[in-house]
Amino acid sequence: MTQERRKVVAVGLTGGIGAGKSTALALFGELGARTLSADKIVHDLYRQRGMSAEIAAHFGAHVVDERGFVDRVRLAHEIRGRVDRLRWLESLTHPRVAERIRAWIKTAPPETVSVVEVPLLFEADLAGLFDMVVTIEAGEQVRRRRSVHSFDLDQFAEFEILQASEERRVEGSDLVFCNNGTVDDLRRFVCEAYQHARAFLVGDR
Repeated sequence: MTQERRKVVAVGLTGGIGAGKSTALALFGELGARTLSADKIVHDLYRQRGMSAEIAAHFGAHVVDERGFVDRVRLAHEIRGRVDRLRWLESLTHPRVAERIRAWIKTAPPETVSVVEVPLLFEADLAGLFDMVVTIEAGEQVRRRRSVHSFDLDQFAEFEILQASEERRVEGSDLVFCNNGTVDDLRRFVCEAYQHARAFLVGDR
């Protein structure tokens, strides 16, 4: 992040599966940051008729429920183990996610920090949307344990392969935290990261 003073600061928050990104996002919110989740954006997009129609045309009508919304479980079944199908879906969703994020950042009131959790920030080439990138990492066993209620071991391994490497995330980030400890440890880091971001605001001198 450059030393240029600015009226608002946009922070991209990313990290590995089960590293604690969502917890970190909530902690940023407690400190007064505006927060947004890219997963929430995708969820909203899947409820749009145009998007669901495009996805149904590609994967079949069965991936859309009776309301006309994309059924994420059925869609996940269609793309599991099929990198070509996943890449097609990403080519459809990533530009729209970027557009939503860009528009949301523009609505920020002066003197605010806006934090967006983007699991695939580097994979989707979205780092350029942000003034600062923060990465949350954790050891593999820690992340597996935290993810046990969301993924089985095979799914965890599949998603790991599709994500950018930890080295790439670390190299492209302004701040990195190894979240192997307690929530209080993470809270202290988030406080430091938030103050680091606020230091670049015009009014914070």
